Amino acid sequence: MTPTTSSTTKCLSAPSVGFWTRREFLRGAAGVVALHSGVPAPPHFAYVASGAGSLHVFQLRGEQWTPIQQLPSRAPACIVLCPGEQTLYVANEVEEHDGLPRGTVEAFHIDPLSGRLTLSSRTPLSLSATRPRHMALSPDGKLLAVAAYGGGVYNLLPVAKDGSLGQPCGIFKDAGCGPKPAQASAHPHTLIFHGPQLLATDFGSDRLNVFAVEDGRPGRRIHRSTGEGSGPGACVLHPAGSFLYVWHALEGTLATYRYEAGILSEPIQRVRWANIPEGEQSLALHPSGRTLYTTQPTLTAWRIDAKSGLLSWQKALPGAATWIAPIGESLFALDAQSDSIAQLPLDPSTGQPQRKATMARVQQPRSLALKTT
Repeated sequence: MTPTTSSTTKCLSAPSVGFWTRREFLRGAAGVVALHSGVPAPPHFAYVASGAGSLHVFQLRGEQWTPIQQLPSRAPACIVLCPGEQTLYVANEVEEHDGLPRGTVEAFHIDPLSGRLTLSSRTPLSLSATRPRHMALSPDGKLLAVAAYGGGVYNLLPVAKDGSLGQPCGIFKDAGCGPKPAQASAHPHTLIFHGPQLLATDFGSDRLNVFAVEDGRPGRRIHRSTGEGSGPGACVLHPAGSFLYVWHALEGTLATYRYEAGILSEPIQRVRWANIPEGEQSLALHPSGRTLYTTQPTLTAWRIDAKSGLLSWQKALPGAATWIAPIGESLFALDAQSDSIAQLPLDPSTGQPQRKATMARVQQPRSLALKTT
């Protein structure tokens, strides 16, 4: 199909003193040998949020993913690793907690040797901050921003040095609506930190927001309308920080906005697909900034002009996906329809996928994080 375009419990920590079991001793010894002999580092780990109400942990050895843990988590919608990769945060897309209308964020300690998770805290959001579905960490790792889709609320939570979360320190309650039934109120959708600025799409009120974050509190700097009934959802910011790509889910368009000094322009391009039903979209950018990947209607690669930021269709990729993200030198694709997790190695210069391989299967996979240290 051819597109058309127009221009507050603390996290647990590993004990520093104590007795090792024989297994722990062997693991530690193996790590020391690896450091001094040039042997590859210990395997990495993958964490997957399942819409069926669980988290899955996999041990990675080359192209082999071995499941090592599955534990319950109430409606996990988004997962994020802290900068030091010792804590995993999970947004629980729920309507209530302890009988009150608010969602929660779970923090899981990651065992540095086994990669296994241990629940260390479950922090409630502010009142009416229901159904949180997206999170973003500030560049310095000291704040976790949460978009509460159900309540039209943004929360900022302080992150301690040990990775634990405090109670919300910054709250912004938005208002507004759109003309369509799914837009009865404001619905914060996707968050991106860019320095001290926090960018956000609002599916319900048809606008893009830019917040200035000072002393842990968000203050709206600007908001830009995206057009009535457009439903802005997934978005990504170009690595150069000068272009924002936004999927308008209710009108089926992919828009490019200039972003400079905290100011968003009118869209400089809209790409539209014909006969595509309304629905969610996942966007991802190659680290080089040369390629944008989208999932609707099929997994697709788009070439990005280095000067103008404009998109041109490049190629359709094999298979389907409902969530994608480039991690390291690969593009990872989750498909909730086939319950699959696939890896597509990327050409480092062009960003083009080389092949696709199914690595694991998880019921209704929604989000993935990869431990690389």
